[in-house]
Amino acid sequence: MVAHGHDVDRFNRWARDYDRHWMQRIVFEPIQRTVLKLAAEQVPEPGGILDVGCGTGRLLGLAEGRFPRAKLVGVDAAIEMVRQAKSSNPGGAIGFQQAMAEELPFPDGSFDLVFSTMTFHHWSDQGRGIAEVARVLTPGGRWLLAEFVASGFVGLIRRVLRLHQFPERTDLRRRLLASGLEVVAEERVQGLRGQVAVMAIGTKRT
Repeated sequence: MVAHGHDVDRFNRWARDYDRHWMQRIVFEPIQRTVLKLAAEQVPEPGGILDVGCGTGRLLGLAEGRFPRAKLVGVDAAIEMVRQAKSSNPGGAIGFQQAMAEELPFPDGSFDLVFSTMTFHHWSDQGRGIAEVARVLTPGGRWLLAEFVASGFVGLIRRVLRLHQFPERTDLRRRLLASGLEVVAEERVQGLRGQVAVMAIGTKRT
């Protein structure tokens, strides 16, 4: 999870029971399967993978089996999530640290794959976060962004309730282009009424 102060507090309180929550099976597991499938199609042999908003590290644990040669790193704004992730990975094969999407503590071009699963709507400065992801991606790398993309009923609710943190297609495209990125592939998550999209995002082709 990444960002607004009240969100960080809520996820800190939630960390201990997070992996037992019903949303893991109903929401997050189908998303994680779709993310890993699309990631493998886009970058079959990544050298480094970063999960922004890694929570307790479940996705990276699955990625370890799918991409055994990759260096795996997770960041989260909620320190209790980071602690929980570290405790579930006692061997230290996956690196976890506290960090915000808007200030990623890594050199340029560090990762072939970046994951963000249902965290983008928590980012306090989405434009800056996108720019940071673009910065740490390698040339030819992919950002796998899984999120509610406002359309149809969700789009109507977004406008009525002014839930601007949930991206609309046009606005997301504009923000990506501002950082030299574009959606190059996309897959809808099955079982969630088509409301969650997993987008593979890469450097804009000239």
